[in-house]
Amino acid sequence: MAKNREQNLDKFQLSLYLMPIFGPIWALINLKLFAYNLNSEQKKTGKISVNLGLAWLISYSTLWLGGSLTSDILSIRLLYFNGILTTTYFLICLILITRLWSKK
Repeated sequence: MAKNREQNLDKFQLSLYLMPIFGPIWALINLKLFAYNLNSEQKKTGKISVNLGLAWLISYSTLWLGGSLTSDILSIRLLYFNGILTTTYFLICLILITRLWSKK
């Protein structure tokens, strides 16, 4: 019973790393300040979360800036693609969390 509870607590912490938008911040704080306390799975998940979050943030910012500086028709296309990109980011995070919890 205690081992199952500990596994669920570990999965919950990894789920926090994979949360969209706030997860990469939490993972970055833990990777930088508490790296000596983390096991290899936590470090790996944290790095994936930070990389995924940074890729989304850079893409989102670039598309938003491009959408606000261009003509109307191109702006709509860039902002539409930005919405698709953000939806994909959220779905990837959700899929990773479900895969984490479905793992035995």
